[in-house]
Amino acid sequence: MTFSIKEALWFGWEKTKKHSAVLFQILLTLFALEVMYALVSNVLEHSAIGFLAIVALVIAEFVVGVGLVLVTLRIAQGKHVEYKNVIPSLDILWRSALANLLMGLIIVVGFILLIVPGIYFILRFSMVRFLVIEGAGVRESLRKSSALTMGIKWRLLGFLLVLCLVNLLGFLALMVGLLVTIPVTMIAYAHVYQKLHAHHHAHA
Repeated sequence: MTFSIKEALWFGWEKTKKHSAVLFQILLTLFALEVMYALVSNVLEHSAIGFLAIVALVIAEFVVGVGLVLVTLRIAQGKHVEYKNVIPSLDILWRSALANLLMGLIIVVGFILLIVPGIYFILRFSMVRFLVIEGAGVRESLRKSSALTMGIKWRLLGFLLVLCLVNLLGFLALMVGLLVTIPVTMIAYAHVYQKLHAHHHAHA
């Protein structure tokens, strides 16, 4: 067995408690950007200023989103994290954007063909976000993710469904629960990546 779903979630919970301050700061930043986006969309939607503000907010959300992945990976690796770590390097942002675009196109094509291929590609490329952050190129990240997830896609599907369920419960808890469930599940996700990465290299 390459990873345990229960152990990954417990790991995520323990790390979230330890790093709750910085994680909550980052999540509140994301929530604030979402609120600002909603306000701008409703008030200034049809103006040039509104359009520019929306573009700026979308970029800001992408940057902080990638930063959150970076922070959760650092936490899973036992590294020190601070709020400033939420701003990734331009290199990471550029490769993340390109990798997400390429991966998204492949997944969309998979869903157009049939639902099952789309789900297959989601699982196959589920580790791309971490590989890009650790320095992999765009195509290299897709190739390495394919290797890491080979033979365990059913287990990964179960894991991702559990993460979705946990966050659904967080949403139902007046959304406040998301402040806990999002970091728990993201750190659990990063922990599973670490497990798969170590397992793959041990058997390479």
